[in-house]
Amino acid sequence: MKQIKGRVLYNQVLMSYQGAAIFLMHIQSPGLALDSKPGQFFMLQCSRNLVLRRPISVHAVEGADIISLLIAPPIDSGQAYKSGVRQLCELREGEELDLIGPLGNGFDISSTSKNILIAAGGIGIAPLKFLAETALSSGRGVTLLIGARTKSGLYPSMRLPKGADTVFTTDDGSYGKKGSVADLIPGYLTGVDQVFACGPEAMYETMQRHMDSWPVKKPVQVSLEVRMGCGVGACYSCSIRTRQGMKRVCKEGPVFDINDIIWQEVRI
Repeated sequence: MKQIKGRVLYNQVLMSYQGAAIFLMHIQSPGLALDSKPGQFFMLQCSRNLVLRRPISVHAVEGADIISLLIAPPIDSGQAYKSGVRQLCELREGEELDLIGPLGNGFDISSTSKNILIAAGGIGIAPLKFLAETALSSGRGVTLLIGARTKSGLYPSMRLPKGADTVFTTDDGSYGKKGSVADLIPGYLTGVDQVFACGPEAMYETMQRHMDSWPVKKPVQVSLEVRMGCGVGACYSCSIRTRQGMKRVCKEGPVFDINDIIWQEVRI
């Protein structure tokens, strides 16, 4: 973990999710991407007027010096939080940005896993593109399920990693298969060694509730998004109750085994 001064190379609208603009930002700083692992995040300073930083997952890396981030205000967040994210979205090419990271524990691909299944619900693709690219670069097979409510909310296919077996699904059937990503998962479990997911809380709850009826049992890791204060484990504001006791999402997470989380007590 380190505090870094980065330079914005690119920051433009990539897509829309539930009416909110989703920005793709590229940040450059010497060695910025060297220690980043899929599932980790950076705490970004929005402005000098806002004390708290905003946690943003690493979306992709380019060489040693560039990271990409997907930036979107959570739909149900307060105005102060949205204001901070909006300031990040307004940054332009050449502007300087202060960030701390990489932070947290990311996804753990077992050394024995040859094929993995990745499930992205909505903007859950944010940390999963990096995971898919990492798995593919190590010679693993990747099946990538991407879902959204409608076609307009799907991540652009031309930006997805080449080599992954990608399947799209929409709730209304406007593109790809009809239904949710959680509904699709059981049909793609055969032949995979691990499952990785990121999406809304309802998606995780559906997955856990139906896991007993899955045709084959697989270990599942999920990434949580909760409101954070410091991002480094000092303030405990992001603590959640798990079957192993209280855990800080910013420190012990944001990635957890799906069965370790007591979902009735989590509010993402």
